[in-house]
Amino acid sequence: VASTNAFTAPRTVGRSSTSLQVKQADLDGAQSMIESIIDEKNCGPVFVRLAWHDSGTFDVNIKEEWPKAGGAIGSIRFEPEINHGANAGLAGAVKLLEPVKEKYPDVSYADIFQMASARSIEMAGGPKIEMKYGRVDATSPDQCSPEGNLPDAEAG
Repeated sequence: VASTNAFTAPRTVGRSSTSLQVKQADLDGAQSMIESIIDEKNCGPVFVRLAWHDSGTFDVNIKEEWPKAGGAIGSIRFEPEINHGANAGLAGAVKLLEPVKEKYPDVSYADIFQMASARSIEMAGGPKIEMKYGRVDATSPDQCSPEGNLPDAEAG
């Protein structure tokens, strides 16, 4: 039985090379660990930033096969991407989530990063963010987005 706080069960999105099937029990366990880390370390804001920086590299103009267009593919955990200027301070956030990946290896880093962000927002009193899981991770530094691919924030 899934927990009452569980997110939407993972779904295959039609591109078998870019989606995984993940057990609900693994997602529930990962979520529980993430919630404990957020409570213990008070690190919700940095998890939101980590997920944004991992996903924010998506470039709609790149028409090549996955993962060339970037996006939420867990590539931020690799050098050189984690060392990009905009990602300063995020290596510590990745390190905080390593125990989750170690315990639930079938849950991708990309899913862990996005789950940590969504849980951080909800635990801070924000809205519940429905998620679909099954993202496939980048497998090497060669799949990292180039420096400068993350859009700048605009005041508004």
